[in-house]
Amino acid sequence: MVPVRLRWPPGLNPRRFLAEVWQRRPMLLRGALAGITSPITADELAGLACEPEVEARIVCEQGVERPWQVSHGPFDEAAFAQLPATHWTLLVQDVDKHVPTVAALLAAFDFLPEWRLDDIMVSWAEDGGSVGPHLDEYDVFLVQVQGRRRWRIDSRPDPPSALVPDLDLRILERFESEQDWVLGPGDVLYLPPGVPHWGTAEGPCMTWSVGLRAPAWRELAADWLQHAVDTLADDGRWRDPPEMHLPAEPAELPADVTAIIRERIKAILTGADDQLFRRWLGTYLTEPKPNVVLLPPEPPWPAREVLALLLAQGCLPRDGASRLLFLPALGSGDEDLLFANGDCHALPAGHAGFLAALCRRPALEMAAAAPWLHEPRCIQLLTTLFNSGHFLTPDVASHA
Repeated sequence: MVPVRLRWPPGLNPRRFLAEVWQRRPMLLRGALAGITSPITADELAGLACEPEVEARIVCEQGVERPWQVSHGPFDEAAFAQLPATHWTLLVQDVDKHVPTVAALLAAFDFLPEWRLDDIMVSWAEDGGSVGPHLDEYDVFLVQVQGRRRWRIDSRPDPPSALVPDLDLRILERFESEQDWVLGPGDVLYLPPGVPHWGTAEGPCMTWSVGLRAPAWRELAADWLQHAVDTLADDGRWRDPPEMHLPAEPAELPADVTAIIRERIKAILTGADDQLFRRWLGTYLTEPKPNVVLLPPEPPWPAREVLALLLAQGCLPRDGASRLLFLPALGSGDEDLLFANGDCHALPAGHAGFLAALCRRPALEMAAAAPWLHEPRCIQLLTTLFNSGHFLTPDVASHA
């Protein structure tokens, strides 16, 4: 069972958490997900790590001279048979994309913007297993699902960040713990970016890491500029002005040439309006990783059958690999935009409520969709998303 709501301690709620804790200090939330059980076993996680489209690592501690050795998947059964009895960890990225019932946990974090939620990494560790002292550049919620794990935290300002050289992992060279917590099933530890931490399994244990997305400004700028150029620049080339003059020095780059080129490039970028930027950003933020794919139903379902299924079930569960965001229209003449795994769909302004219902985790609820299902455009969009694999068919959902 995966709870879809956090249990906040007395005196704390999502609003206060964001105002007083978020990106300021670590916080342990005892029993915040009490009753959580994993829909995936350790053996099934190992099987997932053998799949070619799954990103997985095994980290072993092999003594002082070669600590924290990492190997990358996909693995085979022999790799697991050769592991020692203790001091190793299996880490599998994007389990929410491959196991929809794991993705249901993301609904517990709906007090955060959907676009910031990145993935759920699931780790299985034998006694003593860890990935060493390290820090992350993004927020993370560490959910203890099985067994116990000890977390040591250094939340002092400006902690040491030098790394041990010549390792495959980013292990901190110096680490001093300021806080020490043992987490059991249902406990959740929140860590802001840049906080050194070290988790060690006390017996076999499973931990889910809910990672937040923090795009680098350099990556955002580079992708936007490339998109603007691809969209707005024509295929023309430099042409000399009508009157060419003999150069005083052939190797000199004239000032008028630099001015012309600068103005032409500036004109391309200033031609990008808000609508172009909004469409780019939504597609960029929902673009899936190359190894994450949706599985459309075969053959495609007609609209009447999709509506009948929604009515019969009362909801349509989302596939874990589905990334949906929406942008309301800027004005009455604009369009409401839905972004789905890098694709952009548009509806006339006034349909943001329907798009919000489509995007809500863990499922599209009939009650939320019903007011819109008399409109052909809404039915068409729902059918398109269903036949793209964003919602689960009954046979897939029963095995999720």
